[in-house]
Amino acid sequence: MEDPELDIQVEEIRGDDGSYKYSFIYERATMYEFKYERKPQPDPVDPCYRCYRRIWDKEQMANVGVLYHKACFRCRICGLPLTMQTFYRNDANGSQDREVYCKTHVGKNIHQIQQERAPIAGIEDNYNPALDQTPTGRPRPAIGAAPNFSPKSSPRGSPYPQGSLREAPNHLGSAQFTPSKQNLHDTSMGSSIVSVTPRTLNGTSWLTGTPGSALEYTLMTGGSYSRPRPVLQSYEDFERYAVFDSQWTLESRHHEEEERLQRFLSEEREKEMRRLDTSIDSEKERAAADLLASMDQMSLQQNPRNLVAERERIEDHFRRTRDEKLRGVMDKVAAEEKARASRMLDRHCHEMLLLIAEKDREVDGNALYDHSMRPALANRDYNTLTDLVRDLTRDCQTELEKCRALFRWIISKDIGKTSARDIARPNASLTLLKGVKSGRETYHQLFKKLCSFAGLHCEIILGYSKGAGYKPGMNLTGNTFRNSWTAVAIDGNWRLVNVTWAARHVTGTKEELPEMYTKYDEFYFLTDPEDYIYQHYPDEAAWQLLEIPLPFSEFMNLPVVKSPFFNYGLRFYSNYGATLTTDTGMVEVRVIAPKILGFGSLLEPYDKANNTSNMEGRTLLRYVRNEAIFTVNVPRPGLYYFSIYTGDYWNSDCLESACSFMINCTQNMGAAAPPYPPVPFFGPTPIMEKFGILAENQIDPLIVSNSDYLDIVFKMGKDVKVTHTFQYYDAEEGTVNDIDRYVFLKARNDVGATYMLRCPREGFYIFSLYASQAECVDTQSLDCAYRYLIICQEPNPAVVAFPRTYHRWQRCTLHEPVSGDLMTNKRYTFRLDVPQASEVFVVLGDMYHHLKRKLGFTWEGIISTGGSVAKLKVVARFSITGKECSIFAHLLDYELVEDAETEI
Repeated sequence: MEDPELDIQVEEIRGDDGSYKYSFIYERATMYEFKYERKPQPDPVDPCYRCYRRIWDKEQMANVGVLYHKACFRCRICGLPLTMQTFYRNDANGSQDREVYCKTHVGKNIHQIQQERAPIAGIEDNYNPALDQTPTGRPRPAIGAAPNFSPKSSPRGSPYPQGSLREAPNHLGSAQFTPSKQNLHDTSMGSSIVSVTPRTLNGTSWLTGTPGSALEYTLMTGGSYSRPRPVLQSYEDFERYAVFDSQWTLESRHHEEEERLQRFLSEEREKEMRRLDTSIDSEKERAAADLLASMDQMSLQQNPRNLVAERERIEDHFRRTRDEKLRGVMDKVAAEEKARASRMLDRHCHEMLLLIAEKDREVDGNALYDHSMRPALANRDYNTLTDLVRDLTRDCQTELEKCRALFRWIISKDIGKTSARDIARPNASLTLLKGVKSGRETYHQLFKKLCSFAGLHCEIILGYSKGAGYKPGMNLTGNTFRNSWTAVAIDGNWRLVNVTWAARHVTGTKEELPEMYTKYDEFYFLTDPEDYIYQHYPDEAAWQLLEIPLPFSEFMNLPVVKSPFFNYGLRFYSNYGATLTTDTGMVEVRVIAPKILGFGSLLEPYDKANNTSNMEGRTLLRYVRNEAIFTVNVPRPGLYYFSIYTGDYWNSDCLESACSFMINCTQNMGAAAPPYPPVPFFGPTPIMEKFGILAENQIDPLIVSNSDYLDIVFKMGKDVKVTHTFQYYDAEEGTVNDIDRYVFLKARNDVGATYMLRCPREGFYIFSLYASQAECVDTQSLDCAYRYLIICQEPNPAVVAFPRTYHRWQRCTLHEPVSGDLMTNKRYTFRLDVPQASEVFVVLGDMYHHLKRKLGFTWEGIISTGGSVAKLKVVARFSITGKECSIFAHLLDYELVEDAETEI
């Protein structure tokens, strides 16, 4: 049957005030129209890159390096709704093009669209019965909804505002939903900046698919997927929000209570001692009275020594009695003191956690605060699930808190561990966890069972997972990568939970068994579906919980992304596939990071039999603003695995796997490019922010230089002490050599520093800036603030070195001569700024040539170098606190040569 005629109309209108209007009409059995308008000028705060209007609701924002309303996050050409997995950047236009495109229109301009005669994928997709089957061919069963759930907006955004969706349908049929034109135009931002209108010609539309069908997956979308971890975690968080100040106040009150308790316990101890002494004295008095009464009956002829012996016996008896009672009293008092101190410690710790929880609420009033939530740990064997869940959820007030308590109990309890009692008496245990221990029951089944007793709807989801052993490009077939996880209905929305993966993160190797430990991964509690889809693909597409379900083929094409990638707040700059194809041998991966983190990478050949020694130095990492850019330069055509690792600190030694790709180099590139210098990264470190230093003219730490010299300017305060190194990397020898004479501190004043660099030969150069506070006298304590990698492609063979500088040159400026090698028998003009100098001299041999002071603190003079080959020095005498110093300070050294050409 012949396809209906295809008609595409594109219209652009640019106003004189700078406004812009765009219209796209696509007609092929279905008429589809996409329109949007752009203001003349963007709003000053959080403007949308598409419409220039401010984004008020952060939950309705898409951040891909620039900001978009989620309703505006559509293809620039056709308006197809995009997700973080389906948008594309037009790299052919360079990094300046920040627009987003669909797969059909990436790399095309608007004028090419009028001639398009092919259908546009995604706008008009006819119903496909294969969509009702899983990747394995099994029919998809219906998904039942939790009762009385009201759909909420997805974190991916939607063209439909919250509340515009009616009853959510399922596969078994439900009330048909037809979006109204008003709802389609509403963007929840106060104005119709985006218009998407499907107009039916034959009873169908791209929104409804087929007559009588309805929007799938509506109920499956969730709200805001904030993970319930403590808001305040790092030292910087505690310092910024004055947690320490509040803790000092609370701690002082605790100290007062402890002192009062100590005084009370001392008084109690003294009272017990007095009671004991009173009791012993009373008994001694009775014994003495009995002894006196017996004396009358004694014979007068009795030896008096017997009386003395009797008295000593009585004294010894009461001494032993007192010691025994004293030990008993002391043990009793000590036990009471420990009990009171323990109760006070528990109360103080609870008050401290409540204090931090209050600070949590001040920062984020919508978070779940684990600082005030004590993890529920049931240590005894339970005979019923009712008792177990009752104890776990005793203090829970909401469904979220119930789910959190069950989740934390499962991941913190080593259920699979076998105790000595279980080995000795394997049939004696009647605990409820016996099924999990024996392997007959999974963690997910236990979690679902506990959820049902807590009144929570929980479903076990089956599908494929890119888990341990999976690498990019591998096929997901058979049962090798089959897996399961759960979804829990919380407050009307389905949320993804994976108790198995949350507790299985083990660090260490078999050779380091004592250092192995389990690290709980909070990423797998209420995971954002957009993040979860990178690792897990359910058999039923509805359980993706995405507004636009991802086809299985696109899931296979996603890179392998691990939980640390999301835990550290990373995002991809563009939509990368699992395989990065190149015909030049170079690929680039750009990752958006919230701060400067620790990064590492690993490049290895697909075929392990190949030599891996030439993989060193094939990856370059540089930081540019909030991006970490990895440039990979493979040595020869073939397949490679490229993995990225990350850590919490910029100089972390312990890194976690974040993501991995396959690189396919298709063509023979000829000779391989040289490896990069052995430097971890190039760009700023946190020292830049700490000391308020800014890179003024060279923002990108990768500089390609084809000129005689290069200027690098930094902004910094006068209280910052800086120094530098300049090195040449010999790629053939694999060595790094210092060439400090080819870098020069041209100027250093109260607002910044300017460096001049020269590259005498082709290759790689490393310029490093080190900084500390001015009062620091130890030159070894300066920390690296910035690193540049300079690639010189066309060096000038006549380039010469700079003069050598000394410590006192700080705050001085050289105007001329800037060449460090001066010709003999020539006259040169010396002009330099030396603040606080009383005299400046050019020293040639034993001759001191005085420079004249000009305007301000500029010194100038004409000097003849003479015919001898020697060194020329510039020295100065400074005034200190109004008194002239008699010692000359060494500023600069020049070399006098007969030939100006130099070699490194």
